[in-house]
Amino acid sequence: MLLAALVAAAFYWRSTKVHALTEKDTILLADFVNTTGDPVFDGTLKQALAIQLQQSPFLYITPEERIRKALQFMGRSPEERLTNQLAREICQREGIKALISGSISGLGSQYVIALDASNAQTGDSLARQQVQADRCKNVLVALGKAASQLRGELGESIKSVEKFDTPIEEATTSSLEALKAFLVGNCNWAVIPHQESRQR
Repeated sequence: MLLAALVAAAFYWRSTKVHALTEKDTILLADFVNTTGDPVFDGTLKQALAIQLQQSPFLYITPEERIRKALQFMGRSPEERLTNQLAREICQREGIKALISGSISGLGSQYVIALDASNAQTGDSLARQQVQADRCKNVLVALGKAASQLRGELGESIKSVEKFDTPIEEATTSSLEALKAFLVGNCNWAVIPHQESRQR
C-alpha cells in the first residue's frame, strides 16, 4: 500500500510539473536581482532571457508595451524597474498567470544564475533552475542552458525545446557589453514616444 501511494504521489508530482503552464498562459519577466556589483548585468540578463524564451512556440511573454501601459495605469513611471513585488502586482491586475524572476550573484570567481517561475496569482513555484558560470563571458551561455531547462519544466515538449533552441549567444551576442549597449539604445528609443506624448 505504501509503495502504491508513493508511486501515485510521484506520478501526480510529475504530471503537475509537466502541465505547469499551457499555451494559453501568459508570462511576465521581472528584472534580475544583481548582487555582483557589476552593472554590465543590469538589464542585459532580462533581455537575453526574453530573447531565449521568445523562441518557444509554447510560451507567451508579456510585451513591454503592455507592461508600460500597466505601469502608467498604476500611476508609475513606464520605465520603472520591475522588482518581484511590482511584477507580481502587474500580473494580478492584468490576469497574467506566471512570473519568472531571476538573480545573479558572485561565488568566489564564479557566477550563480538562478531562475524561478511561479504562479503569479497564488505564489506557488512552477519551476526553478540554477546554473554556474566560471567567468563573466560565459554567463550568457549558462543563462541559455537554464532557460532551455526551464522551458521543459514549464510544460514544453522536449522535441519543441530542441527544435526552437538557438544558443543564446547566437540569438543575441556573446558579449555582455555589446548586449548592454543594444539594450540601452532600445530603452532610449522606447522612452522618446512617452516623452513626446507628455509634451503634447
